[in-house]
Amino acid sequence: MLFRVLKFVLRTRFSRPFLGFILLMIFYSIVISRAIPPTGISVIISYYIVGIVAFFLAMSLATGGVMVMKSDRDFLFTLPLSSRDLSIAIFFSQFIAYGVTVLLLFAYLSQAFSSALLLVDLVALALTLTSLGTIAPSMTTKGRVSASVLLALWTSSALLKFPFTPGSAFSGSVVYGTATLVVLAAATVTIAFRNLPHVELDMVKSMVRSSSSEIKAPNSYVGKSPVSAIYFMNLSNMSLAGRFNMAGTARYVSKRVKSTWVAAIASAGAAAYVAFILIAYGAVHFSAAPLPAQIIANVILGFLAFAFSQSAITYERIWLSLTSLPPATYFRNLIAAKVLSLMLILAPFAVADAALAYLGYAGALASMVVVAVVIPGFFVLEVCWAAFTAPIQVKGDDMLMPAQFNLRQMAAAVPLVAVMGIAASASGVLDIALIGGLAIWVVSASLAVSGGFWNSVVSRLTESGFV
Repeated sequence: MLFRVLKFVLRTRFSRPFLGFILLMIFYSIVISRAIPPTGISVIISYYIVGIVAFFLAMSLATGGVMVMKSDRDFLFTLPLSSRDLSIAIFFSQFIAYGVTVLLLFAYLSQAFSSALLLVDLVALALTLTSLGTIAPSMTTKGRVSASVLLALWTSSALLKFPFTPGSAFSGSVVYGTATLVVLAAATVTIAFRNLPHVELDMVKSMVRSSSSEIKAPNSYVGKSPVSAIYFMNLSNMSLAGRFNMAGTARYVSKRVKSTWVAAIASAGAAAYVAFILIAYGAVHFSAAPLPAQIIANVILGFLAFAFSQSAITYERIWLSLTSLPPATYFRNLIAAKVLSLMLILAPFAVADAALAYLGYAGALASMVVVAVVIPGFFVLEVCWAAFTAPIQVKGDDMLMPAQFNLRQMAAAVPLVAVMGIAASASGVLDIALIGGLAIWVVSASLAVSGGFWNSVVSRLTESGFV
């Protein structure tokens, strides 16, 4: 019976091309790691890997959830199935989705990580990410946020040469880091399987918490034109609602935060970023080499921009929006408003880099260009690309997946690969930052102002079920 349930769950969650791509990536990773001799890991790559490991672990817990479809609630959960079989099937399907994320991020770095423990590290990391997402619905919002921050700080301590962290396996302490990953995976998997039989109850609790919060100071759009309403809506509040897609792994969250709070939190983060660099390297540092904190900060900001870009279209009511404005006009202003909203987060870090450049940190100037130019341009490009690939529209906050995972969904992450490479390599190289930023903005601006492009987007969204 377990095999039948597992087969059914996999077939309903993933398209066949998607599963084929997963097998291809696994084969690629194994062949590359075995065929190419170990070369050792560079310092910059180790900073990059530790940063993304910390980010993904924190985000999996902060925004995670169980990959449950609407068909599960209507059909699968009503069947007299063994809770053990159902738990294993759901967990395995979720592992595949998270495993793809890990493979896409690490496969191309396999040469640097070639070792007998590479496969163990990747599997343990994928298991941990899967389990954290499964554990998240059973925790309160404050508990998830607090645990996510602590988990990110613990993982990032690998940069301080602390060996017993999830990131240490990728920054020099291979044996201790792998042992830590294995222990963490075992602990989180155990907790996840204890929670899976109660997945329906946990999801209901999450929905009640998110829907029963008090509505304070609702916005009024009386007297505003359609264009001014777009800017007012996006600049007075930052919407965290929408589809959070990472290489095919999706989560739905719904939250609006006052822009003043977002700016305050970003400013505090930028101040902490500057304080850390000054304490670690001194008030004056005449070096053009990128610093670990700069690389990690830029990579994390790039990932946040990607996450926000996925919510720009998925909650849009196309029929309502386009009755007041032509498609090109509406989407141009929507993107402009979203970019201005994103700058509430990016601007404090750009100012922080400018201050560091004034103090003699030559590499901070390139980092500032990445934050102020490359990442906003990437955001525009990603919104256009996500709209063109016709993402799934979210019509409610029931936190249920409406459809399968397929290759089209994964295509939304294609621009992310190039931008992360630019963000990591250009953090201390001004020429790369300027050329990369200019190239991204040329492509992004061309798409954003093209009336024909947005007309085709509307057609694709309508064909994909947007209403």
